[in-house]
Amino acid sequence: MARGVPGPMMRDDRRKSVLFHRDFVQFSGGHLKVWHYFRHVAASASHEPAIYFTPRSRRDETNPWHGAGTPFPERAEWNPAAADILFAAGLDWEAIPEQSRTPVVNLIQGMRHAAPDDPRHAFLSRRAVRICVSEEVAEAVSATGRANGPVITIPNAIDDDVTAAAAAGRDIPLLLCGVKNPALADRLHDLIGRRGIGVVRQNEWMHRGEFLRLLGRAKVAVLLPCESEGCYLPALEAMALGTLVVCPDCIGNRSFCRDGDNSFRPDYTAPAIEGAVLRAVALSAADHDRMVGRGMQQARSRRLDEERRRFLAVLDEVPSLV
Repeated sequence: MARGVPGPMMRDDRRKSVLFHRDFVQFSGGHLKVWHYFRHVAASASHEPAIYFTPRSRRDETNPWHGAGTPFPERAEWNPAAADILFAAGLDWEAIPEQSRTPVVNLIQGMRHAAPDDPRHAFLSRRAVRICVSEEVAEAVSATGRANGPVITIPNAIDDDVTAAAAAGRDIPLLLCGVKNPALADRLHDLIGRRGIGVVRQNEWMHRGEFLRLLGRAKVAVLLPCESEGCYLPALEAMALGTLVVCPDCIGNRSFCRDGDNSFRPDYTAPAIEGAVLRAVALSAADHDRMVGRGMQQARSRRLDEERRRFLAVLDEVPSLV
C-alpha cells in the first residue's frame, strides 16, 4: 500500500485549506494519483489538505487514505464554501455547485475530457487551473477550445516505494495483464500459448501490492491499457521493477514508452502485439538487459518529489491564476 501522509513542512497560521472529494468504490490508478496529490498538499508549508468521502465509499485497506494507517483530516460533510481551494478530478465536478466561487484545481488524468459525448467534457467550461498528467492530455484538452483557465502539464510520477515489490528472481517468462481488455488478453493468450511460450494471464483485479509483486516476477510483461489513456502508470511501474514492457499505443504512453528503445509499443491490434511479444522474448540477454536498463532510467526520471515540487509551485499561484 502507498505510504502515509508525509509530515508537513514548517508552516504558519495562514495556511490555506485544500478540500478533496472522492467516491471510492474500488481502487484504481486514478484514485492512487489523487492520493499522491493529497500527500503533496500535506507536505506544503502554505496549504493543508482535507477530504470528503461519499457515503458509499469503501474504508478498508484498498483505500489509500485508510490503508496507509496514518491519520488524515476527513470531513463528515461536503462544504465547498468552507475551503480556500477545491481539488477536483474526474466527475468530482458534479459535487461542486455552478455558483461556487471557491477556486478549483482540476486534475485531468484521461483523454475522455476532450470527447464531446463524455460528461467530463462539459466541465471544461467551468473556471479552474487544470493539471494534465501528460502532454498528450494537455494538447487534447487545449484543442477543444473549451478549457476555461490555464492548462498546465505535470507528467505523472510513480510512488517511490514501487521498487520494494521487486522479486529476487524472474519465475514468470511472460505476464499478460488484461484487466482492462480481457477479451484481447484471452485472444493473445491463445495465440502466444500456441508458440510454446510460458504465459501467466492476469485478467482479474488484484490488490495493488499483489499486482506489483506479480509484475516484479515477470521477465516480460504485456500490459493492455484502455485504447485511450492519459498516462498508463503500470507501464512505468513495470519499468521501475526491471521488467521488460510490451504496451500497445494508448496515446498517453507515447512520451515514456519508446518503441524499441526502453519498451515495445506496437499498434493496438492483436497481430501487432503478438509480433512485439515475439520480438521481446527473442532478444539476446544483452539486448534485453539494455532495454530494461533504459526502462529503469525512464522510471527514475518520474520521481514523486519532482511532481510534488512542480505542483506546489502551481498551488501557491492558484489565486492569481483563476
